[in-house]
Amino acid sequence: MDINIREIRDYYDSEIRDYDYNELVSLGVSHDNAEFMVSIGVPEEYNDFMFYGSDTFQKILIEGVQYIKIGHFASFGMRNSYGLYFKESSSEFFTTSALHEPHLYMINKDLRTFFLFHLIKNELAMKMKQENEYSTQKYAHELQKMFDQIDPVAMKDVEGFWSHFIEDYETGL
Repeated sequence: MDINIREIRDYYDSEIRDYDYNELVSLGVSHDNAEFMVSIGVPEEYNDFMFYGSDTFQKILIEGVQYIKIGHFASFGMRNSYGLYFKESSSEFFTTSALHEPHLYMINKDLRTFFLFHLIKNELAMKMKQENEYSTQKYAHELQKMFDQIDPVAMKDVEGFWSHFIEDYETGL
């Protein structure tokens, strides 16, 4: 399946945040994440994810490590929102969850991969439905294979965001 990450913008339902590359890097955002945020763009809202403007980023010390809070995740029915973080000067993209141990865990190796996973899940579902090959189990299996190739560390965590997403399809939820 040939995927162009620029196509993710077709799925954005809100305004794209305007970031300055040099400002992002000076705040501690990695060069890779800053490049993605400027060249591809990040929406203010995407599904249940809210991304902040750089003027509202927060530096937070968690267990002795410096993180940059760039947004939050609040799914329908959740009482509390969970933060979205970069580890300072690292590309890794994190979230928190009271249901996960440790509470802070990596979603993806970088922000680009996070949005790439979203693009793949949308495009794969559409392709399978067009070809009359869609079933929730087959979809979950194909996603798992693709995600494992792109970001195996994110998929290793059985309690992680993407593992739960795939499990919901495997079980028909």
